[in-house]
Amino acid sequence: MLSQLLRSVLFSTLFLATAFGQAAASSPTFSKTPKDMHGLMIYGDGFLILASEPEGWDTDTDAIALKYQSNAVFFPRNQASRSHHVNIRIRLNRKTTEEPREDMDADVSGYKKQYPAAQFSALKIDHPEYRSSAKLFFTPGDYYEYVAYLNPGAEHSLMFSITMSKEKVSATTAELAALEHILRSLRLVCTSKTKAGQR
Repeated sequence: MLSQLLRSVLFSTLFLATAFGQAAASSPTFSKTPKDMHGLMIYGDGFLILASEPEGWDTDTDAIALKYQSNAVFFPRNQASRSHHVNIRIRLNRKTTEEPREDMDADVSGYKKQYPAAQFSALKIDHPEYRSSAKLFFTPGDYYEYVAYLNPGAEHSLMFSITMSKEKVSATTAELAALEHILRSLRLVCTSKTKAGQR
């Protein structure tokens, strides 16, 4: 999953983060409504995602999310984070296995072949209910991708991927806390016959 999307997302991050910064001052974020007590309700064709927006972050589920090939994208208001083009993306993908670790291992193996300079390290975050696997993909001084896959259960045909991107330097404690906040809040309420990544 990651190997197919990571580079296209990285190349678009600078332009889109700048565009979001300009648009946010003049227009509301699209996912502010509707909300329930859990936070955000993200609708798509055949599914409903519940998520919680971290304090100090804004969310897009419309045009910008579409450009990121995601169901939702979170942007920090903190200027230091924005200067490194930090964003967190949620995407639903068609399952190939019930075990997220198998998907992660396959992506790491493929990514090593495609980008020999890339490095990987353990990422200790998980979901309170869903089976999960998480890892940091990075090239020192270039980019850092904090990636997790979540299986919402055998009754669903889709799996979550959640990724935080940052340029040049590794994530701060506050940025990692935001990633964990979003990841742990995710719930897939319903699905039907839905294409992978469909919004």
